[in-house]
Amino acid sequence: MKNNKLKLVIAASVFLPLLALSSLAMADEVTGTLTTGLSSTVVDTTVTGIVIVSPTVSPVAGTYSSAQSVILNAGSGSLNTHYTADGSTPTCSNGTVYSGAISVNSTQTIKAISCYPENHSSSVASFAYAINLIVNSTQVSSLVNPSDLALPTGATSNSTPSLQAAQSITINDTTGSKVTIPASTIITTVSGQNFDATALTASTPVAGTLSGLTSGAVMDGSLQWGIVNLGLQFSSPITLSIYVGDSFNGQTLSVVRSTSASSGWTSDGIVSPATCVVSAGLCTFSATKASYYAVYHVATTNTGSNTSSGGGGGGVDWGQGGYIPPVVISVGNIKGYGVVNEYDFSILMADWGNTGSSSADLNKDGVVNEYDLSLLMANWGN
Repeated sequence: MKNNKLKLVIAASVFLPLLALSSLAMADEVTGTLTTGLSSTVVDTTVTGIVIVSPTVSPVAGTYSSAQSVILNAGSGSLNTHYTADGSTPTCSNGTVYSGAISVNSTQTIKAISCYPENHSSSVASFAYAINLIVNSTQVSSLVNPSDLALPTGATSNSTPSLQAAQSITINDTTGSKVTIPASTIITTVSGQNFDATALTASTPVAGTLSGLTSGAVMDGSLQWGIVNLGLQFSSPITLSIYVGDSFNGQTLSVVRSTSASSGWTSDGIVSPATCVVSAGLCTFSATKASYYAVYHVATTNTGSNTSSGGGGGGVDWGQGGYIPPVVISVGNIKGYGVVNEYDFSILMADWGNTGSSSADLNKDGVVNEYDLSLLMANWGN
């Protein structure tokens, strides 16, 4: 009877640790040895080994608005970690051996594998990062680099035939307007000549500096992106959002562009139908050419001659052979009634002292004040 009791103790003592080990193996792979030591009175069981796990990362994979420094973490007991960033699958005999944080400057996928003793390895882990870069308009020139706007081999920033967006780039202007360039978009000149990439700029023109729009056109908003007096084109349509004010929400406005801001206004290079429906105060449209963009509506219908009277800086070429004579832009026509009057004055007074985006901020300096009032009074009745 005594011997039977000892056998029962041994059986229970061996079976229960094995059951626990079996449960652990269901969660992670375990490599190692199981040893048992028996004495006349007790069973000694010991499990030694390594839990094999795939690498993890910090920060987690996802979408970011700036470059990320990615750290790989492997399980304890691993010899090293191999990774790739070119889409290929790493093994413990190929790929880059991880030695420190990985700089992720553009959209890419990192694949990693942990390597353990005796030729054991984890499964391959995959981490996808999307970098949608967001900068302000004062940082445009700094975008000319391999990870943002990349130069072709042999080119210099002062003389290049093209630039290619390594990732999606959004340029924000202080007025609330913005330009978004899709990843892989190639920027070239319309003429095919080399250009100075450091001359790229994005800004909101000062009120009254644009001229030569169509007869009866009332300027609602504008934006400059590209190189002044040089025609640029984009392999993929870029998206532009120009701030015109909440008073235009729901309205359809027309969009044209010019390389000089004083003549040659055209819808060529503006993705059809060359209009926008204003939402949240923004006129959003797509374009394949640069550099000045103007948003306007026609307050009156011109039934006169379709020839220029001279001195107006040229009319709009719609790309269909049509011509509409120019008109001087009415600065201060906030309400959009086609004339600067008491309604525009009331809007300016209601916004007096306000900072940020406002249709009454006529000189676009970020605050509605006496300078805007001066511009409105100078154009009273126009």
